[in-house]
Amino acid sequence: MTGLSALAAHLSYTAPEHRDGCTVTGWEVDYRMDTAVRESSYSGHSCPIGTEDKTACGHGDEYEALTVRIYCPKCGAATKLDAELPGRPMVYDTTRLGMGVKPRRIGQVWIYQGPPPRLGILCDPPGDPQWYLVARRNALRLAPEDIVGAVEPAIGPRGGATYTVSYDLTELSPPAPGEQGTPVFRKHGRLDGQFFPNLTAAARWLDEHAAAPAPAGGGRTA
Repeated sequence: MTGLSALAAHLSYTAPEHRDGCTVTGWEVDYRMDTAVRESSYSGHSCPIGTEDKTACGHGDEYEALTVRIYCPKCGAATKLDAELPGRPMVYDTTRLGMGVKPRRIGQVWIYQGPPPRLGILCDPPGDPQWYLVARRNALRLAPEDIVGAVEPAIGPRGGATYTVSYDLTELSPPAPGEQGTPVFRKHGRLDGQFFPNLTAAARWLDEHAAAPAPAGGGRTA
């Protein structure tokens, strides 16, 4: 789907809250992975995968457990997160995650970097981001109403390197009660023959044609 990786890198995240009166803005974060035993009425391990690695599937008594604790030493606010069978934590930087990179302002909109394509093997440097989000404001966390559109590298009609845009954010289907919908773009510039020579030109087009006025209280909040 168009722009899903960039949208997923920036939308629907939240953060713990400090207690009233706390002046600290950051958090202490630790994580631990260890082998845990599932408490159930079943015992033993039976799975087509085999019995040598009991953590390779979800049927065994043992599993890899991840515990993440986020806390403030000053006010005492804390959050504990537990997960079963997580992917092995890896060391990244913000360019690989597609978030945390300072957005760039073009006109009245901001360009946010999305995740790069998964090129190379192992730890080879990734390529340039496959998607860029264009938003109405500079914020630590974006909401769907902040998104103007997305910019994607493309091959132009004459075979040259260009960029195209997607805009008009909507939801793939109505979400179930208590669940978040999947955001997608309704309009795609490639289908209309819209190509731009560079990222800046594409962002300026979105600024002029797709960006609505910033919501109340908008502006730079990061």
